[in-house]
Amino acid sequence: MLYDFSLAILVGRAIALVIGFTIHEFAHAWTAYRLGDKTAYYQGRLTLDPRAHLEPMGIVLALIVGFGWAKPVPVNPRAFYPNEQRGLMLTALAGPMSNLILAFLFGFLTRIIEIIGLIDNNSFLYITLFTIVLFNIVLFLFNLIPLAPLDGWKILNGLLPRDQAYQLMQYERESTFALLLLLMSGFFGINVLGVIFSPLIRLLLTLTIG
Repeated sequence: MLYDFSLAILVGRAIALVIGFTIHEFAHAWTAYRLGDKTAYYQGRLTLDPRAHLEPMGIVLALIVGFGWAKPVPVNPRAFYPNEQRGLMLTALAGPMSNLILAFLFGFLTRIIEIIGLIDNNSFLYITLFTIVLFNIVLFLFNLIPLAPLDGWKILNGLLPRDQAYQLMQYERESTFALLLLLMSGFFGINVLGVIFSPLIRLLLTLTIG
């Protein structure tokens, strides 16, 4: 049973990272394209082919520890002129929102399958689907952290007045360092992100998968 449980989580992570990362990066590329930036299109990133978006090391870490990354989509802010801030914000927001939508879609699928009696809470399929939902919820929340180089940093800059956004951008390096400290906090027994995200994850799991 323990082996099946672990295998189900591994399968769920594999499916989730391929779908979640691919859709996330495609959403960035598609939104940028719609707003006038064809950089990602010319570099072959406006596609649902996972090979264009997945990063080998990010995949390995996602499978092992549940955290990883994909190749960032290139964006040219000047292509959004005269609404550079708005364009960057909408392009950044598209990625996390795509993961939230995926979480609801897979959560709905899980509920339907459970209602018709094909799975129960301890079945291999349920654990796999639950992992897919959870993975996308975590991707959604994590990427909204307002620290560089995450999407939340670009969203925050897009919401601020131009002068304040420019001043904030001067601290991008410090912001990245703060993110690294947050990620490393777990190694010192202080899981800051876990404390912050746990209530939100429980809420979204309730809303998506029940």
